[in-house]
Formats: sequence, structure tokens, C-alpha cells
Amino acid sequence: MNLAEKKISRKELLNEPDEFITLSGKTIQYVRNHPRQATTAVAVVVLILLIGLGFHYYNNYRENKSHELLQRAIYAYEAVARSDTSTMPAQLDQIQAEFDHVASQYPSLSSGQQALLYSGHVLFRKKEYAGALEKYKRMQSTQLAGEGLSSLMLYHIGKTYLAMNQYEQAVVIFDQLAKDSNSPYQREAYGAIARMYEMMNRKKEAVQAYRQYLKIFPEAPDAAFVKSRISDLSPQSAEESS
Repeated sequence: MNLAEKKISRKELLNEPDEFITLSGKTIQYVRNHPRQATTAVAVVVLILLIGLGFHYYNNYRENKSHELLQRAIYAYEAVARSDTSTMPAQLDQIQAEFDHVASQYPSLSSGQQALLYSGHVLFRKKEYAGALEKYKRMQSTQLAGEGLSSLMLYHIGKTYLAMNQYEQAVVIFDQLAKDSNSPYQREAYGAIARMYEMMNRKKEAVQAYRQYLKIFPEAPDAAFVKSRISDLSPQSAEESS
């Protein structure tokens, strides 16, 4: 019989040394022989555990605190947004400061990144478009933007360029949204591009943009309006009106 195929008897198995017991015995023996080193090792392990627990609880505290501050600022912002903000510059300034505080104190947390976004919204409402644009662009490099909010950031950037009458830059941004079939702003982007070409008096590009809009969204609720704009901007209409 091959030795490799030889079965080990129960008696032989019982005589085999238990690795756990052997290791435990060696550990006990080491502790007896080296009490100071053993005490130091235990203290280090306990310290590491305490540091880990402290870090965990500290992170939870920061998350809860940042969320609380963010929600308070959002509530105040929404209350002002529902009213006439033209008579409330002081309230907007205070809300701006609250969002900026959360964004600066908790930049790596979701609450801090949301605060940065809302800070941009407040600046936009105050018509401080350059500041709003800076906030929105900073948001593009955050974790939230990488988790599905990139289209939202592009939308607000394009909207801000439009408010600043920087149509060329706005067209570039909205064109990115228009080409993204997964973007919830695709239809709005096509419409915005056409309207901006109109504002720049580039009728040919406006007509092309409107036609592309109807091609992709033939059942759009404003399809009739788009068709009328195509008719008004087309060369034939211009010749007939002259």
C-alpha cells in the first residue's frame, strides 16, 4: 500500500498535538518570561482599539453635526426662496455664510459638498453670477459630482453663463448636455441652444437646433411653438416678409 494512501487511526489523531493549545501554551509561557513586554503589547493593542473607536465616533459626530447645520441652512434658504428676496438681502447674506461655513468645515463630507452647491444657488439668486460660477465649477471635482450629479453641475454652469450673457460659453456647456442621452436636461439643453443662437442673431444655427430638437423630441409639449420659430427664422419667411 502506498504510504500516501495509508489511513491515520483515531489513536494517532488523538496523539497529534493541538495547534491551538500549543500556541496558547507558548503564549502563556512568553507572558510569564516577559511580563513587561507582554504588558506593553496589551497596552498598545488597547490603545489602537480606543483610537479606532474614537475615530469612528468622531466621524459620526461630524456627519451628524454637518447634516444638522446643512438642513438648518436649507430650511432658511427655501423659506426665503418662497418669498420676495429683493427685500431680504440680509437674510440671503446670512444663509450664504451658513452654507459657506458647512462647506469649509466639512469639505470631504456629503453635507459639505451639498453646502457648496447651495452656496452657488444663493449667489445666483443674489445675481452674483461670477461667484456662483466659481462654486459650481468647484462642485465638479467633488465626490457627489462623480456619483451622478455631473449633469446637474453642467446645467447650473450653463445657466449661469446664460445669465451673464456669455452665450458662446453657454452653448458649449449645453451642447455637452444635449449629447448626453442619459442626462435629464437633454431636452432643455437643445431648446436653450436654439434660443441662444436666436439671441446671437445666428438664425441658421437656431433653425438647425430647433429642427434637431423636433427630431429627437417630436412629441415635446412645446413642439408647436418650436415649429413656429422654425417658420419665422427660415429664409423663406424672411423673403416673404420683405
